[in-house]
Amino acid sequence: MPRTPALLRDTLAVAATLMCLGCGDDKTEAERRTFGVSMTATPPTAPNAHGWTVTPEAVQMSVGAVRFFEGRVLLSRAPRFDWYSLIGGTARAHPGHYVPGDALGEVLKVQTVDLLAAGGAFLGDANAVTGSYGSLELTLVTPTAATDAQNVLGGHQVHVRGTALHTTGATVRFDAAVDLPKAIEGVRFERELKQEPGAVSIAVDLGKWMSRINFATASLPDAAGVSTFPADSQAQNALVRGVEDTSAYVVTWVEGAAQ
Repeated sequence: MPRTPALLRDTLAVAATLMCLGCGDDKTEAERRTFGVSMTATPPTAPNAHGWTVTPEAVQMSVGAVRFFEGRVLLSRAPRFDWYSLIGGTARAHPGHYVPGDALGEVLKVQTVDLLAAGGAFLGDANAVTGSYGSLELTLVTPTAATDAQNVLGGHQVHVRGTALHTTGATVRFDAAVDLPKAIEGVRFERELKQEPGAVSIAVDLGKWMSRINFATASLPDAAGVSTFPADSQAQNALVRGVEDTSAYVVTWVEGAAQ
């Protein structure tokens, strides 16, 4: 009888060891790899929520680090309707339940991207590892003379120029800019990535960017007939919400693309 506790203790220790060994068999060690990351845009295809059909003429972004994480987006972060934004108030983001988890890859490069350029833009090769990918983070940064030699961004992170035509026949030529205080986190990208050849494509949905804008709230046109978005206007607030909307970024894996 005195030996029973010791025997029980030894038995439990052996069982625990076997369970740990079993767990280890299911785990695959991550391997280093690289893959290309590119960015393009899809134009608006229908009138927005306020009846405006938008034709973008220039869209540029100052893109910084792109990071990939294992964390999956459990709930969509698409912004909810915010009545306050209709009167020019500052809307607040409605984040979903998202924990980034471990970092699996990154592209560390700052550059000005022309989203309307034919074929899109190549952001760089991601230094990465194999694993279960769930999301990415897109960082927009303030451009410099080195990263925006032609000053197309005017010192801003995002620049958009174009024409908006309303169902009533009203037309607004606009020129607007956006600066975000933080990275765009929790963009969905779910894939079990091993060593297969391929690349990541990030498609920016410009229709989502423009979907909430009432262009009637833009400024009066200047001498050249171009309107801007005042800082406290519904148009500016709606554009900011569109750019920070994670559902505006559709990330896909392109099979067989050269690494």
